Amino acid sequence: MSSVGTMNIVADRNIPALSTLLSGAGNLHFFSEREPPSELLANADALLVRSITQVNKELLEKAPRLTFVASATIGTEHIDSQALAEKGIAFAHAPGANATSVGEYVLCAVLQWLNGQNIDSLADLDVAIVGAGHTGQAAGQRLQALGMNVHYYDPPLSKKGEKAVHDHWQRVITADIISCHVPLTRGGEYPTHHLFEHTALQSLHENQLLINASRGSVIDNVALLERAQQGERPFIVLDVWEGEPEVLKPLVDYVDIATPHIAGHSLEGKVGGAIMVANALLQHFQFETNYDKRAVLPSPSWPTIDAEQLWPISSLLSWVRQHYDIMEDDTLFRRHAQTNEGFDNLRKKYRKESPRREFINQGVTCHNSEQYIQFLQLGFSARQVNR
Repeated sequence: MSSVGTMNIVADRNIPALSTLLSGAGNLHFFSEREPPSELLANADALLVRSITQVNKELLEKAPRLTFVASATIGTEHIDSQALAEKGIAFAHAPGANATSVGEYVLCAVLQWLNGQNIDSLADLDVAIVGAGHTGQAAGQRLQALGMNVHYYDPPLSKKGEKAVHDHWQRVITADIISCHVPLTRGGEYPTHHLFEHTALQSLHENQLLINASRGSVIDNVALLERAQQGERPFIVLDVWEGEPEVLKPLVDYVDIATPHIAGHSLEGKVGGAIMVANALLQHFQFETNYDKRAVLPSPSWPTIDAEQLWPISSLLSWVRQHYDIMEDDTLFRRHAQTNEGFDNLRKKYRKESPRREFINQGVTCHNSEQYIQFLQLGFSARQVNR
């Protein structure tokens, strides 16, 4: 182990709060590009990255002192785990850290879609959540709280005997709302690369909503463009893009809500991921300090409101637009993110002046158990009182 003050920690500058979280653990060096500069890697004992940095054999050859790598992300497809194992380098990541943020992104997108629909009852809507992990469950919980019929497609879990999921693909492609929350895998029994390919996309119709907040290549973007150009297409929400930071520019014109891979970028989600990897680093190097969000995050001054101010759907949408207007991100994407540099810059500088905060910061007064349960499931800080 490196002694205090001599250990070199190289970290992505866009991982928040590390100066606080790792104070006293060593020398902290930040990088801003997709790959850390060679001069930093040469003396790095620990490396903290996000999903844009490929940690592979080529990078590891530049970092002979490295003993610990962590990614402040749920996904790990950018990490060559075999290369790390061969060099005896420990690894950690942040599963579930930004699940709430992604769940709220999906809720906001669905509310935006509902605003333009003529639907008599939300209970009539069938929702297929593709992937029953942390983010899929967070999204499904919120849509179920609206009264929708939510089911989870997850063949690997179904094969293991998990009864809360299914493996019926036809139920997915015929659902009113389809939301993708799977890791990107190219091999094995259930690959997710181009899970939505030409045939699946051709079966979708104009009354459906398709959301991808997982990885861009889960949907074949060329096939999606071909389907969209045929007309009578589904309402499309893409937070992730095949080949990002490069996007298929002709596709953007057919996407109803387009954002630059920021579904999980609430302040709570980003700080939560930072805390998880910082604590893993401290444990690896045998430091005792551990943090939680309360030690790092400022509390927003949102006054408590009555549950009846957030219902019906139109009232909830009004509140959402005040606190996280997803269409602002769509506007910025269309202005700036259709170049590689613009895409990356939007992610790096995402809501720097006014960070996106999660619904848990909003106190809601509920007057019966049904309200209380609903707003808890929607992610608010609910409490029940008697009238």
